[in-house]
Amino acid sequence: MKFNKFIWELYKKSERGKKAVRRFSRLKSTFVEPSLRNAEVPLLNYKGKSTGESVEVDIAEAVQECVGEKTLSNQKAADRYYSRHLHKKGFSFSVEGKSVPPKSSSVLGLYEEEWYDYIGAISLGLYRAHQDFFLPYNFRRKFNQLEEIHAEFAIPLPAVPGKHDKEGRGLFYISINRVWQEFRLQHGLSPAEMCAFLYDLAPQFTTPLNASDLPSPSRVWLVTGGSWDIDFVDKASRNTVRTWGGNSAVRRGDILMMYLVAPRRCIDSVWRACSDGFIDPFFHYHSMVTLCARVKTKPVTFAELKNDSLLGQKPAVRAHFQGPNSKAAFTVEEYEAILKIMGSKGQDISVLPRIPLSNYSPSVELLNERDVEIQLIEPFLKRLGFKESDWVRQMPVKMGRGERNYPDYALGAKTKRGEESAKMLLEAKYQLSAHSEFNEAFFQTKSYALRLQSKIMAMAAREGIWVFPPDNGNFYIKKFVHKGWGELNHPDHFHEILRLIGKDAILR
Repeated sequence: MKFNKFIWELYKKSERGKKAVRRFSRLKSTFVEPSLRNAEVPLLNYKGKSTGESVEVDIAEAVQECVGEKTLSNQKAADRYYSRHLHKKGFSFSVEGKSVPPKSSSVLGLYEEEWYDYIGAISLGLYRAHQDFFLPYNFRRKFNQLEEIHAEFAIPLPAVPGKHDKEGRGLFYISINRVWQEFRLQHGLSPAEMCAFLYDLAPQFTTPLNASDLPSPSRVWLVTGGSWDIDFVDKASRNTVRTWGGNSAVRRGDILMMYLVAPRRCIDSVWRACSDGFIDPFFHYHSMVTLCARVKTKPVTFAELKNDSLLGQKPAVRAHFQGPNSKAAFTVEEYEAILKIMGSKGQDISVLPRIPLSNYSPSVELLNERDVEIQLIEPFLKRLGFKESDWVRQMPVKMGRGERNYPDYALGAKTKRGEESAKMLLEAKYQLSAHSEFNEAFFQTKSYALRLQSKIMAMAAREGIWVFPPDNGNFYIKKFVHKGWGELNHPDHFHEILRLIGKDAILR
């Protein structure tokens, strides 16, 4: 849906809407959690050298103090002002009459990552000083919710900078703020109304983060916690929901094993993912997932993992779960080996999530293309998360003068005449074993996909499914991922296809 003026007016006149607008008109520092608002800042002498002393500072208040007397004439000037302070790595402010300039030891210290860690407090200070040009950003560790809001209301989302682009991650606030300001002005919203929309109304249209109605897991992953996380993990319950560093390839419903490093060095509990993995430009480790449905388990120590004949050969175990290995995926066989260790210690395995194995081999004889569609393709699309309402069969598409074609499955389709499009195109064939059959089917499917501006295309027959990811806006006959229907019995192979053409990947 797009921004609906009628719904907005109803909300704005409601008690909830009025309360939200009032709140954002005089937004307090408590909008940002204390750990991301307060920082220890070194005191400097008149030469900019450290005095050896430090003071705890409310960053939002310090930024507001620094920015408050500055005159900004337009959005470009505001963007330049923010960028200049990012490059200086700080804002000047006073502490008990002493000025702390934006030298190397500024409000936020030496490094860009400290800047984006505190983006909520920085943006809040900017908003309170200049509401016409800055909006508060409070989606840190909730970037997946922000992505849903942008998709739901057709708000463009700037490209997210890479993990190692620290300056770009600091500057990303300017990109997202500019988009929000354009949206605000387009719909005639005041700054406080825009905040009420972003943080109160729009989240009501996003996916709830809880353990209800989770899809079947398709893969098993490791997530890690430090000694500072032990208290939280020990007190967590099945109803606990928490964002955590994790692999961005995780899909909602997947199984997550919590490994606690020193001093415990063991798998301590098993959780589920109640969101897809996502990238958060303002989170230090960049990729995240939302944990839920925690089950406390008998511990499986690192020594037990290392000494197991199967698990001991896993690269992540051999690397002691360091670096990227701390977000490793586990095969079904490896997960079962871990459950076996738990079972030997008295763990009730029946309370732990397992990955179901499905059989995609045809149960009846396939006589024609329609049999392939009914017996194989449509059940598989449903396993990927789609409903029948998500696809259009035999969608009429004008390809030339007087020529009308009918792609088999158009997913995420728009059917308005002359403006037809589809996010994914899937062509069904009875068989594609012959070279000539495959080539003919590829070029036919490609012509449909390019005409409908599809972001991915696929072909399916009784031999399996072929998925063609785009390459610079085009599709190439030798660049595909192929799985036989029998291979898709294995969750790891299924997950590979799910990442490419699952409902979340295509329609969101």
